[in-house]
Amino acid sequence: MNVDMNAMKAEIGGAFVLSWMVFGMGLGTLEGAVALAVVWMAFSGAHVLPVVTWSHMMTGNLGDTEGNWMANGMRLVAQAVGAMLGILLATQFGDVGPDWEATDMWLPDIAETATIWSVMGMIAAGAVWWQVHTRCDSAWASAFGLMVLGGAMTLTGAHEMGASIASVGDGIVDTLVNWICDGLFVGLGALAGAKIDEAL
Repeated sequence: MNVDMNAMKAEIGGAFVLSWMVFGMGLGTLEGAVALAVVWMAFSGAHVLPVVTWSHMMTGNLGDTEGNWMANGMRLVAQAVGAMLGILLATQFGDVGPDWEATDMWLPDIAETATIWSVMGMIAAGAVWWQVHTRCDSAWASAFGLMVLGGAMTLTGAHEMGASIASVGDGIVDTLVNWICDGLFVGLGALAGAKIDEAL
């Protein structure tokens, strides 16, 4: 398998900036959208967020192991590395807070009503956002659309994974499952949105 080093550098750099400036410094939604748009323009071709990578994976060629699954899987790893570096800078290598605690794994509670509706919201948000992202051809529209729909999806997946790695694997099981499932359900929404669009 050939690794696209330019894509890996862009993912590491983009995730670094987002974790350091947006999540690490606690920027709000408006500032976060502007920062995300600028990062997407500066790190051309980078997905930066796991939900974006999962959307690309699920709407790409699902039978292409090397070109889709492996390449995008490497992007997810690069995002976690970039996020970890951003967290280390924001916390001065752990000297300053905030102290990080892993988010509890939500998958075992998927049968509960609140969790089912949360998952449905992630899928719906993925479907709507993917249409904005693929139709508008604008980093600004994609970034603002993502921030508007961000309440229904987890945008901090790489940040959480990076924090777990920086904490020497603290809460890694919960974080890993959430990291995969949060992105996967948004990606399923993107796939559903693309299929609905094709059918209309």
